[in-house]
Amino acid sequence: MKPTLPEERLILALDVPTREDALNIIAQLGGHIKFFKIGLQLFMASHFEIVDYLGDQGFKVFLDLKLYDIPNTVVQALSIMSKHPVTFTTLHAERSILKAGVEATQGKPGILAVTVLTSMDPMDFEAEYGKSVERVVIERAQMARDTGCAGVIASGKEASLIRNHCGEELLIISPGIRPQGADKQDQKRVITAFDAIRNGADYIVVGRPILKAADPKKAVVEIIREIEKAMREK
Repeated sequence: MKPTLPEERLILALDVPTREDALNIIAQLGGHIKFFKIGLQLFMASHFEIVDYLGDQGFKVFLDLKLYDIPNTVVQALSIMSKHPVTFTTLHAERSILKAGVEATQGKPGILAVTVLTSMDPMDFEAEYGKSVERVVIERAQMARDTGCAGVIASGKEASLIRNHCGEELLIISPGIRPQGADKQDQKRVITAFDAIRNGADYIVVGRPILKAADPKKAVVEIIREIEKAMREK
C-alpha cells in the first residue's frame, strides 16, 4: 500500500457541504488527483453515494470519520463501510477499539489510528494531558503498530519521530499541509508538503489550500512538484 509516484501521495480533502460541490471539484481536478478524502461534513450530506461514485470512477477513497465508541459499535459500523469502496478509514487511538477494528476488517478498509489532531496547540495539549504532543504521538503510533493498523494520522512535524520509533511498517498520512507563508487558519501544527514527505510521510492530505486557491489545478501541480522534489532528496 506504499505509494510510489508523487501524484499518488496527494489526497485531496473534499471538505465541501454538498454532493454537487464535490462532483464539480472531482470533474475539475479528477485528471490530476487519484485519491480523495471524505470527512464528516460531506458524508453527512451524501452518505455513501459520493463514496460509491468515486469508487466507480476508479478513484481511491479515504473515509475520515474518526470513529470512537465501544468496540462492538465500531465493528458494526465498519462492517457496513466494508461493503463500499473505501481504502482507508480512521479510528481514534484506543487499544481495544483499534484491535477490534483491525480484526473485523482484515485490511479492507485499512485502519488508520488518529494520533493528535493538527488543530491542537502543543502548549494547550501538554497543559491538558500532562504529556507533550510528541510523546503521545509516539505512544499512539506504537499502539497502532502493535494492533496491526495500516497506519496513522499524524502531523508531518512528527513523521520522523514515528519513523525512528516504529520503523517503515506504518503508513503515515499527514494533514495540516500549508504552502510556505500561507494562512494557518484553524490548524496549529502546519508543515509544507515538501517537509512532510521528507520527514517520512507517505501521504499528505490537502484541502483548503487547493479548494480555495485562485487556480486549483495550478495548486495541485505545485504540490505534486514539492512531493517529487522531497522524494528525490530523501
